[in-house]
Amino acid sequence: MNDRRQPASAAGPIPPEARDANLALWNRWTRAHEKSDFYDVQGFKAGATSLLPLELEELGPYVREGTTLLHLQCHFGLDTLSWARRGAEVVGLDFSDEAIALARRLAEETGLSGRAEFVCADLYDADAHLDGRLFDVVFVSWGAIEWLPDLERWAGIVARHLQPGGTFYMAEIHPFAYALEEGPGEQDVQITYRLLPAPDRPDVEPVEGSYADPDADTSGLVSYGWQHSLAEIVGTLVGAGLRLEHLHEFPTSPAPFWSWMIRDEQRWWWLPDGKGGRRRDLPFSYSLRASKPADDGAPGEAAPAGGAGPADEKA
Repeated sequence: MNDRRQPASAAGPIPPEARDANLALWNRWTRAHEKSDFYDVQGFKAGATSLLPLELEELGPYVREGTTLLHLQCHFGLDTLSWARRGAEVVGLDFSDEAIALARRLAEETGLSGRAEFVCADLYDADAHLDGRLFDVVFVSWGAIEWLPDLERWAGIVARHLQPGGTFYMAEIHPFAYALEEGPGEQDVQITYRLLPAPDRPDVEPVEGSYADPDADTSGLVSYGWQHSLAEIVGTLVGAGLRLEHLHEFPTSPAPFWSWMIRDEQRWWWLPDGKGGRRRDLPFSYSLRASKPADDGAPGEAAPAGGAGPADEKA
């Protein structure tokens, strides 16, 4: 699965040729994703949510009527609009002009344009486009940060646009999963890529299809991505002044890395264990919640009781 959501800025730490390549890819993918079963746009228009049970259980208690929510690297906005349907006042930001155009159209078609705004901008240029606005929640999900070479700048943007006492939440592909490839055996995996960050050495790969549509036409396109460890991710957020509230790891992915993975009733994909069951020993995703200390130095709102993962399986 090549699930990486968005590159950074032409004015930021990403080379222009990398940004141009990734923009061409995400514009092409937007056309394919609008028609894909994976995104099920028609189901969304009919009232279905695009959010996974994990996101609803872990972040849902913090999103109420009137909550302001910033969704960074929002693609074409289905998750953004799903939060709007729950009463949030949302802003989605993405660098793909075709994705943002589609998001705005979907907002109009679903009657959500009054509480949903979409901004076409590079991630690293967010400050200039958000005009100092603060949000109760900042949300990042699924294949976002692998497109970003500089997480310190990313974490700074998150912190600057979060209200004191506000909540940052991300659900992401686990760095370990990006180090895996199919192994020599049947339904087998092996580690083939580096696990530690290398910001000066992007992974440059030819693209075949999409995580949402394996048959999508991506001929002639390449992607540029950057690996980040959990230590780097957590460290940059803490370094930006946020307080870590939880970090959960799961043996599941929101999209299949390989065609032989098993999908469950909650839309999670598992590795088979070769015995008719599911492997639970390799991390494929994680969720992270952090808070911005209130002005008096107190932490943000306390976490609600309970957890939320695929079958409550926290690693």
